[in-house]
Amino acid sequence: MAEKHRIIIRSVPDYQDIDIIRRVVAEGIKDLDAKPSGRVLLKYNMVFAHKRFGRFAYTHPHVLEAIIDVLAARPEVEKVILGERTGVYVPTRYHFSQAGYGYLRKKPKVEVCFFDEDKLVEIPLERGGFHKRLRFARTLVEADYKVYAPKLKHHVSTRLTCAMKLNMGICDQKERLLGHDYHLEEKIADLYEVGNPDLVVVDAIDVGQQNEIVPKPLRLGVIMMGTSGVAIDSVGARLLGFDPGEIEHLRIARSRGWEPVTDDQIEIKSEMPWDELLKKTKDFDYTYSDLDKIDTRIRFYLGNYPDGEEPCWGGCINMLKGALAVFEAYKQGALKRARPVAMVIGEYEGDVDGQGYPILLVGNCTKVRGKVQGKTRRIRGCPVAIPIFAALAPYYLKIPAPYLEKNPDQIYGFPYHLAVSYIHKFINRVF
Repeated sequence: MAEKHRIIIRSVPDYQDIDIIRRVVAEGIKDLDAKPSGRVLLKYNMVFAHKRFGRFAYTHPHVLEAIIDVLAARPEVEKVILGERTGVYVPTRYHFSQAGYGYLRKKPKVEVCFFDEDKLVEIPLERGGFHKRLRFARTLVEADYKVYAPKLKHHVSTRLTCAMKLNMGICDQKERLLGHDYHLEEKIADLYEVGNPDLVVVDAIDVGQQNEIVPKPLRLGVIMMGTSGVAIDSVGARLLGFDPGEIEHLRIARSRGWEPVTDDQIEIKSEMPWDELLKKTKDFDYTYSDLDKIDTRIRFYLGNYPDGEEPCWGGCINMLKGALAVFEAYKQGALKRARPVAMVIGEYEGDVDGQGYPILLVGNCTKVRGKVQGKTRRIRGCPVAIPIFAALAPYYLKIPAPYLEKNPDQIYGFPYHLAVSYIHKFINRVF
């Protein structure tokens, strides 16, 4: 009988006592018989970070610190390389600063690699569906051992973001946007071939509700560990109230033979009773999964993607949900006070009445196959990136714009990090 994939769940009440987190990580590595060595890539989770309204979307610094300390204490570990690529159009080093990770650079054996600045290596994908080959950061490809440290969160399109979804951060900007549409779930499954971690340490002390970019925290109080991203995601899905079969990228990965292909091949060893964990998440907040349930006067008209039979959930709709969450996190009540603007995504079959307000056509493919009453304005992209939409939409919605926050660190910090990022990218990829 094949050995089961073990998932360890250990109680960690909060982030304050790093010694507790160190002990949990060290004991987990021993129990899983994991053997990190050589140049170890430690990939954290950072799609977005902001010191005021975006503090819960990324791996907590103390969790990263504890993992670094445990790894660095092993003589067989040569380097611990912190690697990640944050959301498009924003330099990773900017969010690295916003998350308070700067002090981690001074830890023993630590190097920092921002994938958006690193040299790229093209890799063929033998099990790829949508992608047959992609470019990846050389540091990721050449690592001797990969440790993933995702944040367990709800995702507005894929339902779950954990170990497998973390691989969106191993793509460069162009590759990240390619297929970030109705192919999103298949894309995530494709990326697992290269982003297949040897060890996963999940920050589930606070899990993310509502959305993946500016989530509302829920104290679950555990660290999860395993040696299979597929197994981790299966357990994480159940903790957030989903059947693993509902997670499409997980289903696709299993259909391609990535183990464990069924849940009966997973063994959960938890300090906390399973029923107690599920009780904590029984009232989990899935806000932003359904646009119609958001408290706003904005009117949404969703059509199918071209020649498709359903809306493009992983493309511009995904972006729209994330951007709306950012607007609300930045200024509570903003969506409720927004003008009743009509937003159209996809090829909408029917009439659209602007009712005296602009009609926003979101995305390159969007069109109205019916009568249009009012002035239209198009926001281009495929998909439209959240930073682009967040810069343009507040003008039409008449809500506060996150980019105009009266904070010198926000005003001057971003251009500085952007310039430094492009300098390093130019040096690494040209010379």
